Amino acid sequence: MRQQLIFLISLSLALCNTLLAAEAAHEGGGSGDILGGSWATSLFALIIFALLLAILGRYAWGPILSSLQKREEHIRQSIMDAENTRAEAEKSLKEYQDQLAKARAEAQQIIDKGREAASKLSEELQGKAREQARQLRERAQQDITAAKQQALGEIYDQVATMAVEMAGKVIQKSLDPADHQRLLDESLTQLQNRQN
Repeated sequence: MRQQLIFLISLSLALCNTLLAAEAAHEGGGSGDILGGSWATSLFALIIFALLLAILGRYAWGPILSSLQKREEHIRQSIMDAENTRAEAEKSLKEYQDQLAKARAEAQQIIDKGREAASKLSEELQGKAREQARQLRERAQQDITAAKQQALGEIYDQVATMAVEMAGKVIQKSLDPADHQRLLDESLTQLQNRQN
């Protein structure tokens, strides 16, 4: 647009110069220069120039300035929109980063709670296993003690039975040392046979 304006001004100056040259040639001499002619010619050239500027100002300069102002306003608005968009993008990025950090912290808390729960469960299971093992040992010891008591009871019963039998035999006959040894051997043999 600036080039068009310069072109129009140059064109008007060239037109004025051509008019002056034509007048100078018509009057019979002169330099044909805008400043080299008479005052009337210079004044005429300036009036034409001012008239041309007024016409250009009314019909060309106004629309040019209007379009330049519209373009400037459009560029200014585009810059403001871009800045607003950038600010919103930075705000969104900040919110996203905050949410991401919060999600990471929550995930870490969940992992920590899971580890803690797993540790507690492991300790509980180990405690239960130890308690069950202790109870099994106690039951086994009780069973062993009961079996021992039962075995001793049976042995006492057998010994008592044998003693009664031996006493009965002793009463029936008087024993000499050989009979006494033979009765003891028989009783031990019977005792061993009953245990098998």
